[in-house]
Amino acid sequence: MKKQKIRSLACAYNHGVNVRAFIVLVAGLACLQTSALAVTLEGREPARAAAATDLAEIARVGGSGRTEFVLRGRVSRRHAAAAVRLAHELIEDTHRRFLPIDGSKLPPVDVCLFETTAEYRRFLREALGPENREGDLGVYWRYRRTVVANLSTPLGNLRHELAHALISDALGPLPAWLDEGLASLYNEAAWKNGAYVLGRSHRLAQLRAARAAGKLPDLAALAAAGEREVYGENFRAYYSLGRFIALYLDEKGKLAEFVQEMSQSRTTDEQRMALERYVDFAAFLAWTERL
Repeated sequence: MKKQKIRSLACAYNHGVNVRAFIVLVAGLACLQTSALAVTLEGREPARAAAATDLAEIARVGGSGRTEFVLRGRVSRRHAAAAVRLAHELIEDTHRRFLPIDGSKLPPVDVCLFETTAEYRRFLREALGPENREGDLGVYWRYRRTVVANLSTPLGNLRHELAHALISDALGPLPAWLDEGLASLYNEAAWKNGAYVLGRSHRLAQLRAARAAGKLPDLAALAAAGEREVYGENFRAYYSLGRFIALYLDEKGKLAEFVQEMSQSRTTDEQRMALERYVDFAAFLAWTERL
């Protein structure tokens, strides 16, 4: 379509259309195309939600080359203290375990805290409209730079969403299965002696069920999976496989270099080759059987 329009304009020019008019037409076409793209992107992922910055600020955590979280909301002192402590812990652990400190100066991430599901849902309706389909466990909107947390659910869900923000800022876009797998490491985690001890049970039953049903992807299928597959009807298989591959590599001391290589891989083939270099799939499956 774009080429056809440009050819038509060139034809008009060759047939004597005023040069100034020709330039105006070309510039107008470029502006329309750019505006259409901006409208499309803005409609899909608007800038930071005004509804978030309207909430009272509780505390700021992070910064100095790492993601800065601005915790917001009207919550009890107990919940506020727990959220601040959790944010500190997560920043420390993710950067120690697998994230680089890139020194970037990105805007802070607003973390909107709600004590009840009703308050959480009300905020989502205000921010996204009544037709939104977000679940009750929490959400991170990358282009809004906003986490929304429902504190009536386990705190592992807040760790998960904050991890998404940290991963995105430090590494940029990752394959969806890896992004979810890394974030899912923190759904089951206990702080001990300055680091998280990552649990081995979260999503393990889902992994085993998918394998028993013949629905667990192999490494080639995992590398080829896009968001349609990862967030589709077989999502439990992708989430669980992503989590346990990350846990497996963490226990082998290879997670940081694997994540760095995956973040630099630009094609499905490069991602598949990285997976095959780091993960012996038969050994990995045998390891999951011993958990």
